[in-house]
Amino acid sequence: MALTIAQLKDLVALNLADNSDIIPSEHRAVENALIDYLETLQPISNSNLPVNRGYITANNLATGGFEVGINVGTTLTDRLRVFGNISAIAVASSSNKSLFTVTLQNSHPNNNYIVKSWLELTPASPVILQNSADVVEPVFKIVSGNQFQIILNEANNQTQALRLHFETIGY
Repeated sequence: MALTIAQLKDLVALNLADNSDIIPSEHRAVENALIDYLETLQPISNSNLPVNRGYITANNLATGGFEVGINVGTTLTDRLRVFGNISAIAVASSSNKSLFTVTLQNSHPNNNYIVKSWLELTPASPVILQNSADVVEPVFKIVSGNQFQIILNEANNQTQALRLHFETIGY
């Protein structure tokens, strides 16, 4: 189990103190604790922990501009912005639907993974929360070890300003 940041700092202060006669096992304890902590941030692909995480949003312009979020059924690929472990993104939209194809930076060893997702109203948006609540639960499809599709569907034609967060978990 990984230590917290405070516990890591205490371990480093104790085992790597100035003028200490550190023994190899104490040095290994610090290194192993750091490795364990780093794996919680970006674990290896054959673990059951998230390998990829991030979010997708949209700007008002193809280049630059400011965040306006995803509006289901209308967002264009050239306005999408990605954060986290995404190497490519594309979207195909139709009335009240947006199908995103996400290419991951860290490939899973096989197609045995799930995509957990949730939606957030963009922080600076003037859009009211009820409009975003009009979107039904996203559905995903695994395409390959490094690619999945996820669809957003709205019940009524409302304007949203969404961030689509995700993480992948292998099993």
